[in-house]
Amino acid sequence: MWTSTRGGFNMKLFNLPKSLFLPLMASSNLVRVSSPAYSTGSPNHVPSKRVGTHNGSFHCDEALGCFMIRLTDKFSNSEIVRTRDPKVLEGLDAVLDVGGVYDPSNDRYDHHQKGFEEVFGHGFNTKLSSAGLVYKHFGREIIAKELQLGEDHPNVHRLFLAIYKSFMEAIDAIDNGINQFDTDKPPRYVNNTHLSSRVGRLNLDWTDPDQSPEKENAAFQQAMALAGSEFLDNVRFHAKSWLPARSIVMECIAERYDIDPSGEIMVLKRFCPVSRCF
Repeated sequence: MWTSTRGGFNMKLFNLPKSLFLPLMASSNLVRVSSPAYSTGSPNHVPSKRVGTHNGSFHCDEALGCFMIRLTDKFSNSEIVRTRDPKVLEGLDAVLDVGGVYDPSNDRYDHHQKGFEEVFGHGFNTKLSSAGLVYKHFGREIIAKELQLGEDHPNVHRLFLAIYKSFMEAIDAIDNGINQFDTDKPPRYVNNTHLSSRVGRLNLDWTDPDQSPEKENAAFQQAMALAGSEFLDNVRFHAKSWLPARSIVMECIAERYDIDPSGEIMVLKRFCPVSRCF
């Protein structure tokens, strides 16, 4: 661990496992997290952009949102600045989950303000969190890079919708307090094993004597790595497994009249997980 000081700020350089970011972040495996108390980064390398989110207790949505936005060309290798100071936030290149503004033209992605009702669209009606907002505006770019296709390719659009359905929507709903079922009955059991819960448990424990900004920011880096790795796993599963299975099923559906004139019988040429394809 290398440390130095500059301009009254404590500077540190953190490394995360490089495998979490390849191939989508092949340019860098460094995450710099800052707060008003200190700034992290190398004095010999100034990131081209700075992305803000709030300090204090964190949730899955801003951890994942910060991870995803750094996968984009515009914000690649960005420094993450954690603060609630409006003056600091105003000078940043993008702001997630704080600030009370949703304005994608200025890269402001908060969802807490009164009157916010933004949804993903495409038939999805769950109110978005900061992660959902980042995905809505940058998800196609991220997926296109993983598939090594243009953003207008049909498979990019297919994954864009499928990943929101299978992964992103739950994060939006949990962060906004939306129940999974339309009922007032209490759940029959508690599930604290989902991603949002696991990210939440990375917050500093109240019994920990070290409640410093440095330790809090280190915990946030862990949260980004956890949420980001599961996001990339989901993208890669859909690219490697879901798309090929869907292609097999769609081909069999198109040929079903060759099997029987009724069109009600479909024969798979090889095994694939049919139920996951739609």
